[in-house]
Amino acid sequence: MTTYSVDIHLATSPEETFAYVSDLTRHGEWSADPLEIEPLSPDPIAAGKEYRSAAQVRGQTIQATLRVTEVSSPSRFAFAVEDVTGKYDHLFTFHPEQGGTRVKRSITAQLSLGQRLFFYFVYPFVKRPNAQEALRRLKNKLEQSRTT
Repeated sequence: MTTYSVDIHLATSPEETFAYVSDLTRHGEWSADPLEIEPLSPDPIAAGKEYRSAAQVRGQTIQATLRVTEVSSPSRFAFAVEDVTGKYDHLFTFHPEQGGTRVKRSITAQLSLGQRLFFYFVYPFVKRPNAQEALRRLKNKLEQSRTT
């Protein structure tokens, strides 16, 4: 398995940050690539809830199935994604820090040998920069909404 993490400080409370991040339908608002996510049922957010997504990556549409795996407000939120590039577990942790929240996003990939080789090739140029950009966009989105 391959794991990488990025983190950022937000000037928002853990509760506010958790509520926004745990709503998967809003991830397209701060994703580094165009992304649409829709729930497969009207059920509230809970472990086991499933979603379908479509991401636009370098001119290609990548469709995926997402399943919430953990909802521990306001400290942890996790979901699993499976698409043609592999299986990924996303874990967000939210820790109070300096009057705001330290958000850490850890992504663990379960990849075949070919997928793993491709991953290591694109990680420094695509994967990590996109993960960092997404957290910067999250920060801007949440902090901007507090001032308007």
